[in-house]
This record gives sequence, C-alpha cells and structure tokens, in this order.
Amino acid sequence: MKKTKFLMSLILVFTVSSLWAFYEDLQVNKIIDDRIKKFPVPKDNRNYFFLHAYEKRTNIIIGDFSGLQKMIVMLVDENSDNKLDRVIEYFPESGKTRISRTSSSRFFTTDIEKLKRDIIEGTIYEKKNYTDEMKSINICKAIFTEGDRRYITRDTYGYIVKYHEVDNMENYSAVFSFGQNSEGYYLQFRTDYYRKDYNTTEEPILKYSVFCKKSSDPVVKNAVEELLKIRK
Repeated sequence: MKKTKFLMSLILVFTVSSLWAFYEDLQVNKIIDDRIKKFPVPKDNRNYFFLHAYEKRTNIIIGDFSGLQKMIVMLVDENSDNKLDRVIEYFPESGKTRISRTSSSRFFTTDIEKLKRDIIEGTIYEKKNYTDEMKSINICKAIFTEGDRRYITRDTYGYIVKYHEVDNMENYSAVFSFGQNSEGYYLQFRTDYYRKDYNTTEEPILKYSVFCKKSSDPVVKNAVEELLKIRK
C-alpha cells in the first residue's frame, strides 16, 4: 500500500511538472489564433490575464472562469498599434470557438492600451478579480532603483532583476527581464510562486504575466524605457 501511494505521488509530481513546462512553452513562443485552445482551465476557477507581444503582433489572453460560462478570450492587436483587430473566444466546456469584435467576458474592453498597462502595472490582479498574485513592474522598479547587485544582472541589451522574499534569500520567487536591441523591445515578468499566508505558497496557473520579445508595441516600449531611465 505504501509503495502504491509513493508511486502515485511520483506520477502526480511528474504530471504537474510536465503541465508547468507545457504552459511555459506555450507562453514564450508565438501565439497564433488556434493556440487559444491550449491555455489551461483551472479547477478552482481562478481567472488569469497574460500580455504577449511577439514581433509585430500583441495578444492579450483572458481566462475568465468566474461567470456562468467558462471562456478563454484572446484580444488580437495585429500591428501592435493599440487597435483591436479581432476577438477570439474559446468555450472549453463545449469546445466551440467564436471570432468577432467583442466578447461577453466581464473583463472585456475595447481600450486595449489601458488593459496592457493594467497587466504590466499589476492593477488587474486584484482580489476581486480572483487571480493569482503576480509580481509586476512596481516590484521590479523598487529593486532596480535600490541597485543591489545581488538581485540585478546586466545582460547584453538590458537587465535581469530577481525578487526574493525577506525570509528566503536563497530562492527567488519572481524574475523580471527587460531591454532593447535591434529587433525591438523585450519585457518579461515571471512569478514562480507567491505567498498566500505565512505557511502556504502557491504557484500561478500561468507563470508569465508578461512576455514580450522583439516588440514594437508602444505600451511595452514606454514601460521598458521608463525602467531603463532609472539606471541612466
């Protein structure tokens, strides 16, 4: 019996690890319309928001599971010009997909410029929205401004900033990466875990809240340039 339980535990750990790896791979590569079906549907109905800007295209992914109908919504800004080109809705319970210019999600807005900023700034991750506690640009700014070299690494085109809990300086709970090169701007916010209370930590459904690479998106550009000014 003990051996069976041990084997089942190993299988569970392996399955969960495989899922985290799959979702991370999903976030860091190009996202075309059909990949909306690959995004997770959490069992506890937690919502999520994800900003993905890769080359000329910017996507905003909304996992809205708090209403009567679960849905994953992708807002597509095809030219990264803050204009909403189309909306793709995927309903995981029925497997149906709908493409239009609007969405029935309570989080939907046509003001995608503001929504991009809300994700970068972290204001979207409020308790009332029932999301994971994603570490956002305010944390990055605070560490970067303080300038402690233990937490800041200079790379070829920008910086890597790591966030550690006060009582756990060996393991970082979040990593921020940003900069500019000849291909565009990059801005990436990854939260590995956050603390629910003194004894409990939680891993986010999606570890990246922001993943932008080779981007020309003006909201991404402004955020990166604002960060870089701190160290000039």
